[in-house]
Amino acid sequence: MLKKIFLTLCFLLLGSQLQLRYAFAYSGGLLDGKTIYIGNNINSIVGTTNLVTDNDDSTGIQLDISTGTTKTLWYKFDNAKSVIAYQFKSDRTMLMRFYNQSGSILYSFSASGVGLKKNITQIDNVYYVSVTNTDTRKHYVYEFDVFAIQDTIPPHDITNLKANVSATKIDLTFEQPTDVDFNSTKIYLNGVLKATLDKTTNYYSLNGLSPDTSYDIKITTVDNNNNESNGVTTTVRTLPLPNVINLSLVPSTNSLLAQWINPIDSGFIGNDIYLDGNFITSLDKTATSYNFTNLNPNTSYAVKVVSKFIDGYSSKGQTATAKTTIPVEDVADLQADAKYDRVKLSWTRPNSEFFSHVKIYRKNVERKSFWDQLFGTTSVSAENTSDGYTPMFETNGTYWIDLTVTPDTTYSYKVTSVNIEGDESQGVTVETTTPSEPVPVLAGVATTQNENGDYVVTWTSPSKGTVKLLIEGREYAQVDAATKQIVIKKEDMKTDFFGAYAATLIPIGEYGTKGQAVNVPSLGGKIDFPLSFQDFLETTISILAWVAPFILLSLMFIFWRPIFNFIKKVISNERRVKQ
Repeated sequence: MLKKIFLTLCFLLLGSQLQLRYAFAYSGGLLDGKTIYIGNNINSIVGTTNLVTDNDDSTGIQLDISTGTTKTLWYKFDNAKSVIAYQFKSDRTMLMRFYNQSGSILYSFSASGVGLKKNITQIDNVYYVSVTNTDTRKHYVYEFDVFAIQDTIPPHDITNLKANVSATKIDLTFEQPTDVDFNSTKIYLNGVLKATLDKTTNYYSLNGLSPDTSYDIKITTVDNNNNESNGVTTTVRTLPLPNVINLSLVPSTNSLLAQWINPIDSGFIGNDIYLDGNFITSLDKTATSYNFTNLNPNTSYAVKVVSKFIDGYSSKGQTATAKTTIPVEDVADLQADAKYDRVKLSWTRPNSEFFSHVKIYRKNVERKSFWDQLFGTTSVSAENTSDGYTPMFETNGTYWIDLTVTPDTTYSYKVTSVNIEGDESQGVTVETTTPSEPVPVLAGVATTQNENGDYVVTWTSPSKGTVKLLIEGREYAQVDAATKQIVIKKEDMKTDFFGAYAATLIPIGEYGTKGQAVNVPSLGGKIDFPLSFQDFLETTISILAWVAPFILLSLMFIFWRPIFNFIKKVISNERRVKQ
């Protein structure tokens, strides 16, 4: 039983302490949570404290009259107050004073420090409040607050609001309310407080705005008790800054040429250039074009030109899009390997995903005469194209062999590339001359007789061109060399002085080049001479024609004396006849 009574007393004691602890809550006063000045009077500041306005009566500050500088706590209100009560906790009664805006005392009295809220006669137009330790000893102040009439009615709103708009600025003018307690005007921009104007100011400029942008503007009025009106709201749109005009893009395979006309605004200073949203460069106000390079082919790009003006403002920009073209790249390493009967062209294809095939053209270039070379004329065998080239072949490979050439002829070849869209390049050219046709050589010539006694002359090469047969120097027959034989009727075969066949074979190339004649081999015991009888006679006559002058000269040296005497005698006889 005693234990229960003890516990009950403990709880009652604890409850009384808690009630005592929070009995001195000073919230709702004008000084609640404010920082209070410490000094000798309201014109003196030695320090500050918030220990007497923190709603905690266990904390405080000591006022000492002996120092002459730390005997007073005071506070200044932003606007006039009508005080009707105070609440003060200290270890001694102290002097409380109220002042007007000029610092004159409106009312003073000895304030009890018991910590209870006490009403006083209403004191109007209060701007300062102070509490002073007038005792010679040091005393503590734990809490200090005053209370005013609670005015909850805001002043009237402003009237006749006007806005003068430019691209980056809005100038506001208005008329203020005539409320007695009107204190200030607040300017809000898109819900954000931009400025608080005193009650004498009826204009304001909103600067640094974005061009061509809508802004919500609200202007409220505030009274001395911080009551704020609902305000006057309006929406204003700034003017747009001018952009460049006539923006155009000229695409190529790996570049875009942008061209435009600049604004004529006096504040224009240049343009910022963007590609696909990425800043590229800044240009001065004289530039009207820009070339974007190193771009990807067959790709769409967006170009934006943003005009800049003084004070750091920019336009929204002008945008244009274009797609780079598909490249048409020429072949590389074009080479020509010429034979008498063919020309092989080879090249390296373009390393491009857009490559389709090549077109091959040819033209014959006639050899220039001396006068043509001197005066720069060229003769070509123009056929199908304006530049004299004839289409020959199309392929997606890397070589082509022309089998339609002739020996000793100069050709110019042009190889163009065609992309997947059918666009054709200018092409690259190469010039080459076919060599002369090789002289055909008969080999493996042999003679046999068939069952009719006719002579069958055969050979192992050549296999191209023709072979002509002469009997006693006259053409007997001409056959395709590929047949590799020719038949001579037995009655048509002739022999020469030495008994060999008076028959010869002459190989003729595809393009008319004659080879060396070969005698038809004899059959049986007949001896084949390296020369025919006719060849023998011709050779003998040629030798005599070359040796005869030397023989005559030798005879002159041997028989010169008789000849000299003969000539002398002839001359002597002519003289006698004349006499």
